[in-house]
Amino acid sequence: IVTAQKASKTKKRWEMETGKIIVEKVRGKSTLTKCFSKYPLKFINPKNVAPSQTDVVWIYAITYGGGIVSGDSIACDITVGDGCTTVLTTQASTKVYKAVGTKISEQVLEARIGSNAFLAVIPDPVTCFSTAKYSQKQVFKVMSDSSLLLVDWITSGRHERGEKWDFDLYRSMNNIFHNGDEPLFLDTSLLEQGTCSDIAERMQDYQVIAMVILLGCVGYSPGQS
Repeated sequence: IVTAQKASKTKKRWEMETGKIIVEKVRGKSTLTKCFSKYPLKFINPKNVAPSQTDVVWIYAITYGGGIVSGDSIACDITVGDGCTTVLTTQASTKVYKAVGTKISEQVLEARIGSNAFLAVIPDPVTCFSTAKYSQKQVFKVMSDSSLLLVDWITSGRHERGEKWDFDLYRSMNNIFHNGDEPLFLDTSLLEQGTCSDIAERMQDYQVIAMVILLGCVGYSPGQS
């Protein structure tokens, strides 16, 4: 019964995933051994981004239509194997379209970074349209000698349309755990329209919120002297 329940949970999680990436060492090089994505997510793995002598797998995450529609749910799972280097980025800002009713647009990223491995998550900023509701959660599981570079940022909105902090909800959670369950970093950023004051009043003249997390020997490439 326990085995059946575990298999059912695994199957359910697999069905919910819209993207899965596995990078492993093959003949001494970081290699993309699994790359799965389905609507509304798509991965692109260009071969000519980094110099040929650089041991890195470069991946672009894009969404169909250039943004996240109200009610969309994106779940991505990444494994960076021992000694590997991976960069996850985007081609343009992540646009979150107007909310339909109470529907929230969601993104979840779970990444495991192996021993002597390096993951850089460096997307373009999130741009929420007027009335948009957006929530994201990013969980990173690291080893003692793993390295992580994470950039998480949001703009005030579409200036050309007169939108400034005009969305209804923005929530971003970033959690880092050591050896599976030991918390190293737990952070939540929350911007929500209130009854007493709106987001624009609280943000005043600021146009961007950005957070950069550096963990380990960032900038070091495994195998580099």
